[in-house]
Amino acid sequence: MNLYRKDMHHGGWFSFNAKKEDWESHYAQKMYDTYFNSSFVKDQYGSVTITDELLITNNINYSGINEKSVLVVGGGPSCELLTSEIINSYDYIFSCNHFYKNEFLNKHKVHIALLGDEVDLKDEKLLEYIQENKTIVGFEHSSTRRTMDLLNFKKQHKQSFLYLTRYFSRLGYVARTCVLAKLMGANNIDFIGLDGFKTNSHYFENTKSAPPFNNKERFCDQMEVFYRYMLSDLKIKPENFNNLSDKHKDSIYGGIMEAIKNETT
Repeated sequence: MNLYRKDMHHGGWFSFNAKKEDWESHYAQKMYDTYFNSSFVKDQYGSVTITDELLITNNINYSGINEKSVLVVGGGPSCELLTSEIINSYDYIFSCNHFYKNEFLNKHKVHIALLGDEVDLKDEKLLEYIQENKTIVGFEHSSTRRTMDLLNFKKQHKQSFLYLTRYFSRLGYVARTCVLAKLMGANNIDFIGLDGFKTNSHYFENTKSAPPFNNKERFCDQMEVFYRYMLSDLKIKPENFNNLSDKHKDSIYGGIMEAIKNETT
């Protein structure tokens, strides 16, 4: 299993965009310049901060997340376990992509939403939701979304930012959102809806199907890397990091977190 990206312009089964020393010294900036055309976005998004794990624009203040609890909500079928009581027990809710289409979730406030290129940024339902809830929107790199689309979005919705995490895998947005929450300072991070593709059921989109690269064994391998990274590298306390989907019938990842926690304690 490859840990590191081999080519900036191609995906694959890797867990990190670059080694830590390469990321901070040059790779993060190069990736940002390549995908965001930084000479154009600087006027709207301002300067960037680069650490050994993160590149993020400086136009939002996320200091309020420091030492707080975050629930990351994905689109897997295990989200049927969500209740208002669960959601209200966290300081912040993070989600992604078509979260706003779910009839239960869109009645609650999502504080930060990360939107991939599959999301139509002109969707009236999306725009109405983020305006009403003052949702902060984050964008990572994309091979299909134009810089101009982000600039036009930013003119109407000031509370949006650009970011890149050194960590990146085919596990998708939920894992990267957990990483971002930790890098923003959260000290308690739970997640739900990162289930794999055991069924075609989806919490956000009824018609969404498994990707063509679906491979249970490889996904489970990447889940192990993700858990070790959060626990050993980012140093989140085991008791403050939980997969609420772990025992759900549609999750392919049952038991992996417990095994890794036992390994790292």
